[in-house]
Amino acid sequence: MKKSLLAVLLCAAAVAQAHEVWVNAPAELSSADVLNAELAYSHDFPHAEKIAADREHIFVPLTLTNAKGTTTAMKRQGENYQYTAGRLKKGSYIVGAMYKPTFWSKDAAGKWEQKSLAERPEAVSCEQSRMFGKSIVIVDGAVDQAAISRPIGQTLEIVPLANPNAAKPSELFPVQILYQGEPLSGATVTATADTIVVRDMEAAHDHREPQAFSGKTDKQGKVNILPLVEGLWKVKVVHKTPFGDSKVCGESAAYSTLIVPVGSERANTGAHHHHHHH
Repeated sequence: MKKSLLAVLLCAAAVAQAHEVWVNAPAELSSADVLNAELAYSHDFPHAEKIAADREHIFVPLTLTNAKGTTTAMKRQGENYQYTAGRLKKGSYIVGAMYKPTFWSKDAAGKWEQKSLAERPEAVSCEQSRMFGKSIVIVDGAVDQAAISRPIGQTLEIVPLANPNAAKPSELFPVQILYQGEPLSGATVTATADTIVVRDMEAAHDHREPQAFSGKTDKQGKVNILPLVEGLWKVKVVHKTPFGDSKVCGESAAYSTLIVPVGSERANTGAHHHHHHH
């Protein structure tokens, strides 16, 4: 029991220090308008920021998945986190983000580098991180639940089992967590909203983002999110496993997010820029 609790605490500490990946995209769009979206990599939810030059290679372009399940890469336009997909036909779409598997090792002095233990013998710990994000875009009000709930193949994926854009405060919102395409049972799923984070910005900027929901998945990998207030909600799950070769790295970690816009209230937050490991 003590060992598992310690593992959870260590896991939480590691996660708390890291940047996260999520997708900023309009929940509703007209077919007359152009879809612009942001690949957000930050700890300053909901603000995206320019991705540091030494991290740019970790990311692939945002993807757009249509109702038929066809996925295409979006085009970068503007800063290195800004993408466009032009005008879209009526329907439901998924915008996806991916941070490729990347080694991060730390030495005794606490310095992080993008290297494995094999490449950096003096390192005391190593994690291979991969991150994913999703946001749902409904064009011309055409809600297609089959399209919204179809997995797009992320290693760790949060699948909405209802339309996220219709989620209401104090009403359950069902999701399913998949790891390598299979339901992940017993996973801890957390969530917070911009309207919650703004109440304790000091914590958010100290890598202690306030969470407003925590629940565990059942045997089918399902859990009901309970968003108690209006706001832009970010649902998050983390799954860690031992890395295949302990001489190369200690553990493999996958992080995934889903954006759920609840009601119309949004926080009035100022962006703060800060860079950290991961």
